[in-house]
Amino acid sequence: MENVKLLGAGGTRYASSAPLTRLVALSVLGGVLFLAMALVALQPASGWTWNMAAWRSLAATDPAIWSSLVTGLLAYLVSVWVWALKPSDPAATLFAVSGWATLLFCFSSFAPSLALPLPDTTVSWFWIVNMLGASAFGIIMICLFLIYPARLAYWRILVPATVAVFGVWTLLRTFGPWRDFAEVQRITTVEMLVIVIAVAWQMRASADDPRQAAIARWLGASTLIGAGAFISTVALPITFGASPLIRENYAFTFFLIIYVGLAVGLMRYRLFDLGAWAYRLVFYALAVLLLIVLDLFMIAILSLGQSQALGISLLLVGFAYLPLRERLWRRITSGKPSGDEALFQQVLDVSFKPNRLERSRAWVDLLQAHFRPLEMEETTRAGEEPSIGEEGLVLWVPAAVDSPAYRLKYNNQGRSLFGTQDVVSVRHLVHLSQQARDSRSAYDRGVSEERIRIARDLHDNIGAQLMRALHSDASEKKDAMIRDTLADLRDVINHAHQSELSLDEMLADLRAETADRLDPHGVTLMWTLQAEAGLGLSPACVHALRSVIREAASNTIKHAEASCFRVNVDALRDHILVEIEDNGKGFDIQEVGRGQGLRNMRARVESVGGNFNLQQSKSGPQLVASFPLQGGRK
Repeated sequence: MENVKLLGAGGTRYASSAPLTRLVALSVLGGVLFLAMALVALQPASGWTWNMAAWRSLAATDPAIWSSLVTGLLAYLVSVWVWALKPSDPAATLFAVSGWATLLFCFSSFAPSLALPLPDTTVSWFWIVNMLGASAFGIIMICLFLIYPARLAYWRILVPATVAVFGVWTLLRTFGPWRDFAEVQRITTVEMLVIVIAVAWQMRASADDPRQAAIARWLGASTLIGAGAFISTVALPITFGASPLIRENYAFTFFLIIYVGLAVGLMRYRLFDLGAWAYRLVFYALAVLLLIVLDLFMIAILSLGQSQALGISLLLVGFAYLPLRERLWRRITSGKPSGDEALFQQVLDVSFKPNRLERSRAWVDLLQAHFRPLEMEETTRAGEEPSIGEEGLVLWVPAAVDSPAYRLKYNNQGRSLFGTQDVVSVRHLVHLSQQARDSRSAYDRGVSEERIRIARDLHDNIGAQLMRALHSDASEKKDAMIRDTLADLRDVINHAHQSELSLDEMLADLRAETADRLDPHGVTLMWTLQAEAGLGLSPACVHALRSVIREAASNTIKHAEASCFRVNVDALRDHILVEIEDNGKGFDIQEVGRGQGLRNMRARVESVGGNFNLQQSKSGPQLVASFPLQGGRK
């Protein structure tokens, strides 16, 4: 609430001048005038009466009356609302005065539609008010566009010149010997054309300021559509002696487009989106106009039926104009890449740079290429969400991809403001960068874990076996150790990149390898497999299973003096069960169970989540190990 200090004889007091107070007072005044004119419209042909039963019903009145009344009241309310919020703004003041002018010419335009008999002098005053109000609207609008959004060159001369030229023209045609109320159409037509010229001048003059340019484009679009529609349907036909395309009272509704556009521009509502809205508004208006023109052309020139003409017009607009509109829109928006695929590819290129410095530089390059700002600087502004500042001049980009937050200023080389779509685009980029960073981290962790596993295998298994072979005096034993080491090394090299290995292929290779090792020692391999096709084991489980069977085969060759080596593999619900035994001389489980070889096998099996056990069966010692299936049975 604003308080204005008033001094009087009684001392000091304060009066409220809040925007709400101003708005309510002016709205009540407009409402009273609306009710007064509505009362006039309802009066019967028999004369003025306060008897409501004698009044005409709404259905019996001309709809054009209510179209004029509602249009005038809405235009007035919109204009005084803006002024109530910005009473010290000259542009808002002119806008409010134009609302009064619109209310006057709308409320005085339906005298011929009244049933109430009026004397000629009263009818004449209706036309006088209508002519003065309509001309005043044009004069005020010209003056408004001479100073808003930018003050045009020579505005101090052009404003009084506009008032003088159109004011004198209007007064001469309203009073005195040159009175001609029909001249109002010619006056307003010229005024509307001057308004369009002033708006075009504003767009040119505001080109270097993105904020003013956005307002100018928006005002230009709304004025071009509103004023252009009224001129083409009413003013021009009457000016050249033809009948209007639609009744003047209905055509007044076109002025609401101007008022809504001016209200949005003066309030600078979502200023950063006004430019885009303006283009969309013009494109859609052109589509409607093109549809109407094509329809009329086919009916009048080609003598087609209405249904046929409308269908062909819709096809032409849909297949010719709309694709052209899309191409123009992309050109206007500078062709910024917005597709998920293009953005994701760019973010991936940034996220997978080899180091933090390169990723930070690539992120800056991406932002510069996507938005083309004139200024870009690091900022410590907190926040995880992008936002727009300074009415669209600034875009805040949160920290992402190992880079700090940035402040982008002057979008598209200063040609446009940052808009809502840019905020969505940044949010999308940051989200994609987070996903790419998480994927990169997961990939790096997987690579690191795989490197550690390979290093551990090389150190614990390959290295130890080579060391034992190096210090072994027995040639045959040394050869066996080297063969085992080469087999392990082949497994590490061939299967390190695989996330899951086929159980069938792995067991087939392992069976052949085991048979080759046993055969020179006169040991027969008895291999039994009970498993469905398509089962898989992780590389770690495969490596552990190979190690267990190889170590068991080595123990049989070295110590058992056996002639048969039995391996039974059974695929159960969620694990692989392996049972190994031979027909050799046997051994004491309690004594051998403390050996290093068995401890290594147990450690390998348990490290992959399996179980290892050495038990006594009817035929002798039996080794039992289980290995988990990946995801269970498929």
